[in-house]
Amino acid sequence: MRWKMETVAATVLLTGHWGGSAAQASAGVTPDPALAAQVEKRLRDANFDSLGVTVNAGIADLTGTVDRLSKVERAVEIARKTKGLAGVKNDITVASEQTDEQIAQAITHEIRMYPFYDIFDWVQGEVKNGVVTLSGQVRLPQRKNDYGNLASRVRGVKMVQNELEVLPLSGFDDQIRLRLARAIYGTAAIGTRYGFQAQPPIHIIVKDGNVTLRGVVANQFDKQLVESRARTVGLYFSLDDQLKLAAA
Repeated sequence: MRWKMETVAATVLLTGHWGGSAAQASAGVTPDPALAAQVEKRLRDANFDSLGVTVNAGIADLTGTVDRLSKVERAVEIARKTKGLAGVKNDITVASEQTDEQIAQAITHEIRMYPFYDIFDWVQGEVKNGVVTLSGQVRLPQRKNDYGNLASRVRGVKMVQNELEVLPLSGFDDQIRLRLARAIYGTAAIGTRYGFQAQPPIHIIVKDGNVTLRGVVANQFDKQLVESRARTVGLYFSLDDQLKLAAA
């Protein structure tokens, strides 16, 4: 299921080891039920009643089922804080009745509600069997992480592959962004219909002086108008108009 954000996180593995070594975990050492009980209490106190714990050679093996990736990450984080543990092995399963389409819709909603998602970022993605791949361009590294974290909190998400590109910091690019925003949204025919939306749908992506227009407009006339206004700026090196029509 693919989706695109028309208005307007690091990759996390579902299983793996944190600290210690796989060899230690599989060495067949006598279990440590007392330490396992401490980890279980921590998890129960955080409302992770469905998870089980065994401890061998200081490695806690977490098992059970949750409904989203962020809960896996949280359970591992809680377990790691137990004194005496050398590491955590994550064998937690993510299971949910959510379809890929429902997951995509929920992620779209979460990103639209993110207060710093603006016309200079572009996020789109794909969901396949609960695995989310984010793509597009963002201006700041922390936003890339934030979008990945937003996706991980959606019910049914098993893994997030965050392929968002962080655009280079550039005062020249920032000048282009501001001039294009004024030229496009400062035009009455555009600004009165698109600029006052909660999430303006025309996005301006600038990289090394090159511009890409992304998003959705109502009709071909608006598409041509936006591009013509952008071309009046004349400060950039190239312009790629990838605006889509709402009916397309």
